Amino acid sequence: MKSLSLTLLALFMIAANVVSAQDSRTQVLNATQVAKLDLTGKWSGKRNQYSWDKKSFIESFQYEFDLKQEGDIVTGTSTIISSNGDYADMKLEGVIVGNKFHFREYEVVNAIRPTGKLWCFKSGELNIVKDGDNIKLSGSTSSFMEGYNYPCSGGETDITKVDNSNNNLAVVMAGTAADTKVEASMNITTYPNPFIENANINYNLTGDSKVKMEVFDISGKLVANLFEGNQKAGVYNYTFSGKNYSSQSGMYIIKMTVNGDVYSHQIVQMR
Repeated sequence: MKSLSLTLLALFMIAANVVSAQDSRTQVLNATQVAKLDLTGKWSGKRNQYSWDKKSFIESFQYEFDLKQEGDIVTGTSTIISSNGDYADMKLEGVIVGNKFHFREYEVVNAIRPTGKLWCFKSGELNIVKDGDNIKLSGSTSSFMEGYNYPCSGGETDITKVDNSNNNLAVVMAGTAADTKVEASMNITTYPNPFIENANINYNLTGDSKVKMEVFDISGKLVANLFEGNQKAGVYNYTFSGKNYSSQSGMYIIKMTVNGDVYSHQIVQMR
């Protein structure tokens, strides 16, 4: 029995080391590392569609991006392909804020539409991730009906850069402590989202901080300055009124800079 216990313990330790090694290969990049990357090029992977209750996936699609980055602004096209060959090519636009890629699809270029269905435009904020020797765009992303920004069921996007020749990962991952520090987390919540006229923005500061809160549209244009100054630790709430501003896309990005660290959150206005 003792021999069996030692054997099981050894197997457990080996398995734990394997998991640890796998986990160490995957890393969400911070803003300093992302600034050294170029998202230009082709990306390929999967788009898994949620059920309406978001408790499961009901379909998996082949999903591809062809991007061009200039500064923080990204343009390009996406292609989504179902298992039976239905597809849509769409124009997309986006902007890098901190360590996230915010994007939206906005025009169908070519498509074979499923019978009785529409292709929903995908949008949202994607983490930029180093996975071994690859760079990935990954995260939960929303989807909206063409023209109205009414929500579809949404899903999960996970795509890998096909060609990393213009990204030197050794340079991206090396550097000073500021280059390699893990991005701190900050919970920015909004309600309702999507919104019609007003969106409530909530966040919690764990310590006294220098804060700047701005709102951009999806093209990277500054829309509003909501706050800039020093704040004590605590919970804060602000209201963003969409009726006071205009965005053709209806997509806005809340950018918060807290003690020099950048956080972002995307909100959508229904039209």
